[in-house]
Amino acid sequence: MPKSIREESLLKILEKVAPGTTLREAIDSIMRMRNGALILIADLDKANQVVQTGFFLDTQLTPQRLVELAKMDRAITVSEDLEKIFYANAYLVPDPSIPSNETGTRHLTAEKVAKQLGCATIAISESKMGRVTIYYGHLRYILPDITVLSARVNQALRILEQYRITFDELSRELTALELEGRVLPYHVANIIQNIVQMLDIEDEIRRYFVELGEERELMELLLEWLMLGVRDQFELLIEDFRVNNRSILSISENIRHLPPEELLSTEKIMEVLGYEAGEEALDSVIPSKGYRVLDQIPRLPRSISERLVEELGSLRAILRASEKELMEIKGIAEVRARAVKSGLKRLKQSLATLES
Repeated sequence: MPKSIREESLLKILEKVAPGTTLREAIDSIMRMRNGALILIADLDKANQVVQTGFFLDTQLTPQRLVELAKMDRAITVSEDLEKIFYANAYLVPDPSIPSNETGTRHLTAEKVAKQLGCATIAISESKMGRVTIYYGHLRYILPDITVLSARVNQALRILEQYRITFDELSRELTALELEGRVLPYHVANIIQNIVQMLDIEDEIRRYFVELGEERELMELLLEWLMLGVRDQFELLIEDFRVNNRSILSISENIRHLPPEELLSTEKIMEVLGYEAGEEALDSVIPSKGYRVLDQIPRLPRSISERLVEELGSLRAILRASEKELMEIKGIAEVRARAVKSGLKRLKQSLATLES
């Protein structure tokens, strides 16, 4: 599902502590040394609201400096752009009336400061487990181990691979039904449901990528391969079967925001596309405009597909038209008309071969 504002805010913070960043290098070193630390990420004017005492440094931030300063008992404050270290060994005094569920002094202070300033704080425990907790406003997030994150991503990629296999099968089936003029609402809804599931899994994986930082490279290549063409197919499906005047973007967002139980409903998906509700409508053959099928003809420009649909209105009419009739459409010469007819013929033959 689309991300909330709270999730977007957290992702921006996670980007700052992803592997390969200056801050993450320092955090990993502090954890290995089991020193513990409290880091406030805030510009100077905000930091001054809670810093009672401390050493004012105003120096460049480097991993080595952060690690050395973490050996002191109190907090370190750094700029939001992570370019400067402002205070070391800082005694932070947040508003005591701010509630907190934390018990340890370091984590309690970190949570209260984050809530008071609306900034990010990082609390690193001294235990063998080396827990890293990020607070941002009222958000609290425990930073997972990279091996745990990688395992989660690999599992999600395996699930996505199965959805991709199903997507390819449904896509071929729908193409065959479109060419035969036998598409039912169920066929359209079924592939849309599959696509939405794939997009949701992709969103989840990309969120993990933020935390993985430079460790994500190979997994990102696999994700790109698995999602190749899926978003384009989603848009073409909507364009082929919508019967209202709503934009493709509006319809796609509406579908993606459907509650899980409504997403599984063929009737609900077809309603979003503009169809009337009722059992009779669900059993009726629906025409395709042909954008998705025409997109499968090699080297056929989108502008030609649009012109064909605009002039003839449906895939059925395009299939019935002769080369001569296609040539009567502005911008379609003999070579292009022949390419359209032969391309559709080869598509039919290839699908028939796969089915046999």
